[in-house]
Amino acid sequence: MKKQFLLLTILALALYSCEKEDNVPSVFLEGTYHGVLESSEGNPVYSSEITFSRSGNVLIEHFITRANSEVRCLRGYSEGTYSLKGEDFTFSFTSSLGPDPATFDISDGCVPKDQLVSNLNPTNPTQTGTLVLNDSEESFLLEYTCNDMLGGMNNCIGAQIFTKVE
Repeated sequence: MKKQFLLLTILALALYSCEKEDNVPSVFLEGTYHGVLESSEGNPVYSSEITFSRSGNVLIEHFITRANSEVRCLRGYSEGTYSLKGEDFTFSFTSSLGPDPATFDISDGCVPKDQLVSNLNPTNPTQTGTLVLNDSEESFLLEYTCNDMLGGMNNCIGAQIFTKVE
C-alpha cells in the first residue's frame, strides 16, 4: 500500500510540476514600420517608427510634427530586445531617452538627439502588449497593456497600426 501511495505521489508531482512547453514559435521581424496617432486639424501629429532586426533587437523612435509645420522632430527613443510569440509582444528596454523635463519647452522646436537624456525606468524595464501581424508582414496592429509606461508617456492610447516602410 505504501509503494502504491508513493508511486501515485511521485506521478502526481511529475504531472503537476512539469510546465507545459509553449508550442507557439517565436517570430522575428525585420525592417522599419511607421505608425501615426490620429490627430484633429490644428493639433500636433505624433508618430512612431519601430525598427526590428531578426536578431531580436528593436529601436522605437517617437516623433512630433507640430501643427502647421512639415518638420518632424524626434521626441525620444528606446532600444532593447523584443519577443513575439503568437500575438504576445514583449519589449525589454536597455535604454530610453527623451527631452530633459526640467528644460524642455515644446514651443522651442526640435531637441537635438545629442541633448536627449535617459528616462529609463529601472523598476519597469519591460513593456508588454499584443502585436497582430498581417500575413505578408507588411503591417501590424500593436496595443500595449494600458498600465505600462514608456519614457513617461502613457500608452493607454489603444491599438495602433504600423506599416512597413523599409
